[in-house]
Amino acid sequence: MMSTNRGSKARGAALAVVPLVLVAACSSGTGSAGGEDGEIRMMVNLTDNLDQAYWEKLVKPFEDKTGLKVKIEGPTGKSVAESFPQQLAAGTAPDVIQSIFPDDDTAPELVDLGDEPWAKGTPMFDEYALGDKHYAVGVGTQTQSLIYYNKSAFEKAGLTKTPTTWDELEDGLAKLKQAGYTPMQTAGDFQTGLQLQQIYHPTLNQLHPKWQTAVSDEKLTVGEAYEPAFRMYKEWIGKGYIAKSDVGLSPSQADGNFIAGKVGLYTNGSWFAATLDQAEDLPFEVGVFSPPAADGKPYPGPQGATMANPYMVHKGTGDEDGAKQLVEFLVTDPVAIEAQLGSDGVFRKDADVQQTAVDSQIQTILDDAPELVAVGEGQGNVRLPVTGFNPKFTEVAQSLYTGAGPADAARTIDQWVDENR
Repeated sequence: MMSTNRGSKARGAALAVVPLVLVAACSSGTGSAGGEDGEIRMMVNLTDNLDQAYWEKLVKPFEDKTGLKVKIEGPTGKSVAESFPQQLAAGTAPDVIQSIFPDDDTAPELVDLGDEPWAKGTPMFDEYALGDKHYAVGVGTQTQSLIYYNKSAFEKAGLTKTPTTWDELEDGLAKLKQAGYTPMQTAGDFQTGLQLQQIYHPTLNQLHPKWQTAVSDEKLTVGEAYEPAFRMYKEWIGKGYIAKSDVGLSPSQADGNFIAGKVGLYTNGSWFAATLDQAEDLPFEVGVFSPPAADGKPYPGPQGATMANPYMVHKGTGDEDGAKQLVEFLVTDPVAIEAQLGSDGVFRKDADVQQTAVDSQIQTILDDAPELVAVGEGQGNVRLPVTGFNPKFTEVAQSLYTGAGPADAARTIDQWVDENR
């Protein structure tokens, strides 16, 4: 699902990861398309905080130890997702590709990393398999299903613990409203649908494990899966727990409302921790908890998550072994991992790294999650039979603000799935 590119302070301390032993080597090939002998081309998404200098600093230890040169390239189009297929068609594809995942079209052009011993322990390795192949390996996860809360607001509202059931959450929202806070902060743009998915992930995956696959197999519809969430959301709007005007806010405005101390609860992903870190002196203490579990199910529930900083290797590059060595370094070397965990709200299960108070809470939620589950359209072998699900889901969620009922929303999303299978 959604990944943002907001910076955060680098964390210190060594990671509890077995270091990669790099073997000095020179490329024996002629280099990949457009490259030179001994040079590995890596295409990355360049952003304000993950700029050219960041990437060059990240790979320099690898270059020093192997004698190989890494050429960092930004996308030739709007994004890596757009550029990689275009470069494949033109015969100019890079050796290593960062930030995207394989699909049915690109998978035949990628190296299966499933037999690499170093790859098997990387985050969400099995969750992103396609069939029995493993084309993507990542540094960590971006945890999706988190609720940030204002501890001062909780105290003023008389709330002594975070909710673990939907009834407890509803009671908390009512008390926060009575105490004069916006009970649940929402926003427009992509965030409307994203937040509803995020808060419902644990319950949905307890009631319907691998629900995306069930929809693909026609054993479940998206409407059936989400109608209870639509009903709950509609009730929250009606009771004023969610402000109707919030659908007109940008996500950054919603962030600002929470940071200003006006809000009790705010559903967001792990990347929001970086925004809080940048805000520094907040007028309240921030807490984080996992959303409620389904009635009668254990708490916490499954945690919606996506692989963060994924890397893939282009098959048939001039130096495929060198490209694999580079990826191995990026996902297993302690210093490389530390740099990437500190860059963009990325977390790694059981990582031993210095963290802020908010980061530490998120790390505990990640470590305590019984499993990490696919979000949105899904990933790997757990996928919906459609593409473009997230924008459509947001459109449907926003219709609940303007008069549509839960059953209407369920019918609309099911009709769209049926038409776009």
